[in-house]
Amino acid sequence: MPKKNAKKHQAIINKINRAIAIMLILSIGAISGYTMGFFRGTHVTFPEIKSVPDINENVATIKLLSAENGKIKGEIAGQRVRMAYSSENNLELEPGTSFEIPMNEITLSYYYQTRNVPADALFVASKKGKYYYSVFSKSAFGISEENRTYFSSKKEAENQGFKEK
Repeated sequence: MPKKNAKKHQAIINKINRAIAIMLILSIGAISGYTMGFFRGTHVTFPEIKSVPDINENVATIKLLSAENGKIKGEIAGQRVRMAYSSENNLELEPGTSFEIPMNEITLSYYYQTRNVPADALFVASKKGKYYYSVFSKSAFGISEENRTYFSSKKEAENQGFKEK
């Protein structure tokens, strides 16, 4: 009888071992499948980024690299550039060349068309608006002549109820 019980006991242990082995195989398979799918999905979701050369080489690009010691330094890429930074100073630059512009020679007032602007005016606002701008700001040029009000300081504009933009 003890041999019979030992065989039964051994048979039960074999079934348990077989069940554990099957569970391990299924678990490893499931984890492997999930992992492979995850990484494949990640590759599809985030495709490889390929570096391509400049597609429009004919566009002139001015790279401003630094402003130090009273000079703006940069370089030109793409194609030839004519850069005017005052009425007297124009640069003709070829691609690949670098440049330095003394800041004290930059006079942009020559390029702005200012009409009826008081001599001491530094800021402007629309009478119908709530913000004030520098007289050279792009937003300032959109204000019609009849709606303009000028200020010589930020404090003056803010005392009139305008906010800085």
